Amino acid sequence: MVANSQSSFGGMRKNKRFWKKEEEEALIDCLLVLSADPQWKGDGGFKNGYLSQLEQMLNTKFPGCGLKATPHIESKFKWFKDKYAIVSELVNRTSGFQWDDQSKMIKCERQAYEDFCKTYPKAGGLWMTPFPYLDKLDEVFGVDRATGISSELPDDSTTNLENETIDLDNDNSDDDNVYLYQSPLSFSTDDQPQPPPTKKMKKEKTPKGSEKKRAAKFVDLTTLDQMTTGFTGFMKDMSSHLATIANAMSATKEREKEVVEHKKMLLSEIASLPGITQAEAIRAARLFSSNSSQMDVLFSSPNDEWKKEVVLDMLSRNG
Repeated sequence: MVANSQSSFGGMRKNKRFWKKEEEEALIDCLLVLSADPQWKGDGGFKNGYLSQLEQMLNTKFPGCGLKATPHIESKFKWFKDKYAIVSELVNRTSGFQWDDQSKMIKCERQAYEDFCKTYPKAGGLWMTPFPYLDKLDEVFGVDRATGISSELPDDSTTNLENETIDLDNDNSDDDNVYLYQSPLSFSTDDQPQPPPTKKMKKEKTPKGSEKKRAAKFVDLTTLDQMTTGFTGFMKDMSSHLATIANAMSATKEREKEVVEHKKMLLSEIASLPGITQAEAIRAARLFSSNSSQMDVLFSSPNDEWKKEVVLDMLSRNG
């Protein structure tokens, strides 16, 4: 076992802080707790403020340790995230590399490893070096890990989808912009509109010596009335559609609110069940938080015995 993986893998040059093995293990345990709590973990990563929460948790466990959110915990978190991404890629997607679960290290030919490091320099420092945190970090990052080594792991903030709204007032769809046009007076094709004659103006003569008459066309009021009636009917239909959309949005919003409330209660609800260990509670909370239908089954169960069976069933079906 390596007493200080930060110095073994080269991370100490970055944050100037010597991490003890028990501090590293405590940080990962704290990440496991936060990853199972929807207050701190979203669909794409940890939410704002999680570094400060980790600082508080670590300083409670190790009073006077001096670990700060920035740069200590932030740097260590990034180091764990980068190394986890590399190890996962080597173990799961790259031929010629194997994971030795007993020694907790990657086994491969040295030349294959050096060739890999030429493409991915961050893989340096893992040759014949134990990485004992793979399983736990898979619980923290595995759900969010995208395919491909170049994809980003969870960053420090997530988009809060629960706050998205649809602004119907600012919809610029062409179908919603209806205008009524009134045709201006038109003239015969041989004439252009003329100003009214005055005493100072000379009478204009045509080549044939005769004055053409203006044939003014007036607005057809019947057609305008039909347009108005059609527009009124259109607006009534539009109002009906908007009411339907508003009702659907309201129902969706209520459902989202219910799911959020259940997620907030999830960890404490499972942890309070008799016979459920802390590790089982954390793992079950993570599974239920990503499956709203199963979460409904849990919260609709009539008593703790039923809830315990639902939790155990979820754990058994997810290995």
